[in-house]
Amino acid sequence: MVPNEALRQYSLFRGVDDKELAKLAPLCHEKTYDAGAALFNQGNKASKLHLCKKGSVDIIVHLTEPWGIDVTVHKAKAGEIFGWSSLVEPHIYTASAKCSEKTEVIQIEASDLARFFEENPHLGYVVMANLSAVISSRLGEYRQKLAVEIASTIKKEW
Repeated sequence: MVPNEALRQYSLFRGVDDKELAKLAPLCHEKTYDAGAALFNQGNKASKLHLCKKGSVDIIVHLTEPWGIDVTVHKAKAGEIFGWSSLVEPHIYTASAKCSEKTEVIQIEASDLARFFEENPHLGYVVMANLSAVISSRLGEYRQKLAVEIASTIKKEW
């Protein structure tokens, strides 16, 4: 079982007290992946939320039209979450995740978390409010990185 101290470092659980974290901990599973391991792929059903414990994970968006290029829009590091699409309809990963080095993650099955939120609506509200802040900050970062990559690609084609 993942200790409360490990979960407390993630902004997703800001405002969740130790008693509540203790209820959440049994849903968490620690995994270790080697560099180059793909954790999920863009367009696939999103089934797990990931918490980066140690190492780093490249979050990659594939732009099919018109260039067919991959853009690393974020590098998830220790203390960050990724795979948030698992908590948001339509539950399809909007990017791919690939370990850039040996990485330890905490994974939570989205279906287990959804049931947990139904049983603990206050916690669901707090976590989803925190998730909204994460998504908002990431969207700004994604837009900037995509714009730079697209501009660079266009410039190369001219």
